[in-house]
Amino acid sequence: MKKISLVALFAALVMSVNATDIWTGSKHVSWDDGGLQIAADQFANAQPGQKIVLHFTDATDGVEFKVMNENFDHLAGSREAAWISGNGIFEQFLTQEAVESLKAHGLEIIGANFTCTQVELVDGKVLKDGVTVWTGFFWADAWTTLELYRDGYNYVDFAKATALRIYSEAGRSDFVINIKENWETEGQIADQTAMTAGEGYMDLPLTDDLRTRLANAGHWMIQFNKEDGNPFNVTDIVLVGDFTTAIDNTAVEAKTVKVIRDGQVLILKNGKTFNALGAEIK
Repeated sequence: MKKISLVALFAALVMSVNATDIWTGSKHVSWDDGGLQIAADQFANAQPGQKIVLHFTDATDGVEFKVMNENFDHLAGSREAAWISGNGIFEQFLTQEAVESLKAHGLEIIGANFTCTQVELVDGKVLKDGVTVWTGFFWADAWTTLELYRDGYNYVDFAKATALRIYSEAGRSDFVINIKENWETEGQIADQTAMTAGEGYMDLPLTDDLRTRLANAGHWMIQFNKEDGNPFNVTDIVLVGDFTTAIDNTAVEAKTVKVIRDGQVLILKNGKTFNALGAEIK
């Protein structure tokens, strides 16, 4: 059975009070009937780290999240092969790039066959340092593959990237990771033998050749095998390097203070105020 960490569960319970309905109704979604389209102004207050929660019924296939720009690109950080079935919810966490594109163009939720009943914008998690290509919860079991559209990384300046970092809740490093661009032999980009283990993550140091391969790949297929240990959640795929973040460490010695105001956690740093997701409050 798939499991969510206690930390994630606690965060979901605490942050659910900040849920905002951005659409309610009943819309059958299919390639023939079209998708559910949500205007850009519904995302005016969206922040990186929040999540779109799709409520659905009678699903028999997959779901795709698309930006309503000229090309209807896939939303940055969304998954290929995002299968849904029956009745339930699907959570799509928002990267920085996703938020910017939603505020500019709005969202289409599309797929082969399901009925959408509600779409919420809910506080989710604090993003890691670096450029988040994907974040969420993916259950890594026996030869399971997280597939990511290139829209999640095709805007990145790879010259600034020093490593591809894969965060998980495994609590160990003795599992298999294959990074591929296709299932052919020549589609293999790297595996765990080229990685180094950190606290809660595995790092793939990037050479010029690896930067080129990753940047030019049509999509990323990150495959996991739990080996002899327990299955686990993968939580973040991040490019680390010389990238700026929402809370910029311009003064290393500056003191960071966390306070609670009106039931909200705020971060005070360098004379500025940020919310728990790292977005500045003015």
